[in-house]
Amino acid sequence: MKKSLLLKNTLIILIVGFIVKLIGMFGKITTTRILGIEGMSMYVLSYPTLLLFINISGFSLNNTISKLVSEGIVSKKYSPKKILYNSIKISLIISFICSIIYLGSIKSVSKYLLKNEQLFYPLLAGVLLIPLVGISDALRGYFNGIKKINNASFSLLLEQTTRTIFSILGVIIGGYYSNIIATSCLYIALAIGELASIFYCVIKLKKNPPIEIENTKGENKIIFKTSFSLTLSRIIGSISFFLEPIIYTFILSYLNYETIVIHNTYTTIDAFVIPLLTIISFIPFSLSTAIIPHISESNAKKDTNLLTNYINKAYTYTIYPATICLLIIAIYHKELMLLIFNSNFGASLAGNVSMFFLFYYINAITGSMLQAIGAVKELFINSLLINLLRLSLIIVLSFFPTINLLSILYAIIITSIISTINLFTILVKKTKYKIIVNNIIIYLLISLSTFLVILLFNHFHINYLISIMLSAIYFSCLFFLKIKKRI
Repeated sequence: MKKSLLLKNTLIILIVGFIVKLIGMFGKITTTRILGIEGMSMYVLSYPTLLLFINISGFSLNNTISKLVSEGIVSKKYSPKKILYNSIKISLIISFICSIIYLGSIKSVSKYLLKNEQLFYPLLAGVLLIPLVGISDALRGYFNGIKKINNASFSLLLEQTTRTIFSILGVIIGGYYSNIIATSCLYIALAIGELASIFYCVIKLKKNPPIEIENTKGENKIIFKTSFSLTLSRIIGSISFFLEPIIYTFILSYLNYETIVIHNTYTTIDAFVIPLLTIISFIPFSLSTAIIPHISESNAKKDTNLLTNYINKAYTYTIYPATICLLIIAIYHKELMLLIFNSNFGASLAGNVSMFFLFYYINAITGSMLQAIGAVKELFINSLLINLLRLSLIIVLSFFPTINLLSILYAIIITSIISTINLFTILVKKTKYKIIVNNIIIYLLISLSTFLVILLFNHFHINYLISIMLSAIYFSCLFFLKIKKRI
């Protein structure tokens, strides 16, 4: 029964996640083409500042509530209803404080740190997101915790659809006036999307009242204990993300590169290369949403076999799709970049580093599983060290003549590999998980075989869309054959 529930929830999340990604891609493609490199530069340079405050006010409530609610239902120690309502109260208080600090600092940040006073207005428009993200995350986290995955998934779908519609409208209307107004409209569209998600979740919450368990106490304490550690890790990541463009701009300016060249290169990497390489990032994040409650329960029950089974499933359904996607990008990077973004910015660069981004996908799912088993201290230490290393590498690699402007991309790749290895080592230690060598051999054979098929199609100049479709079908057949035989 649990297996069928997990399969059902996983399928719902993956299907909805795929639709959400398609809608998001459509919106991103449209807005990127309208805004151009200059407008997108304003967006990618301002967003890290907003994200820092969003992560603080959001207080990691999605994963926290999902974990605590699922554990509370099993142990009866905490009331899911109290967990939800207390979390929202905490988020609103933190959001109010963050909003005041944010409004007081964005003028100085845009002028002195980002060296572009025009960024003040997009940052100002983003203040609406700070309280809304925490509330929507809390509501979705509750539905994930009680395994009503469909409610959480459809709220995300509604959010993305609303956001995309208003983003396109805002950019088209704002574009008639200036890129500043158009970029500001993007942030307002994000807030409207969050409002739509909240409205949907509240309706569903009234139809399915929160589960209440009598005579429980300590909800606030456990919320703070769990959220604080997770939030610290996110804050460190957000601070790093916030500092990346600042350090990148400063060090390359010191090396006598023009500001426009620095900003355009950063935008190319952040708005074109990385989005292409992480195009199916919804898979590990969707899987983590579906599997966290199950891993939390099996870990609470000390059921090692069930826990290992969930870990195997999480890795299998993350690594295989990521591999076929990255293999295709390695060969058809120029065609895909042109198809998606109507531009060749960074296409060759994406093709050259594509397979290294497999670590990105593994890192994401491993981190989620460690959250589920409560390894928040280890995640915090890893986040601290990895982000310090990334910022250091941006500085050091900038002095290498063959890297220079690409220092930020190589810093991301190197730290992603190190972080993945470290997190996987922690997971093995915590869960006694054992690697099945036979599975690795089969994975390598399937990947190599598919790569050769793609090369064959490319050699005979078969249309890249047909080649991609046939390669994906070939890979999927081998994958499902592997699953069917339970190898």
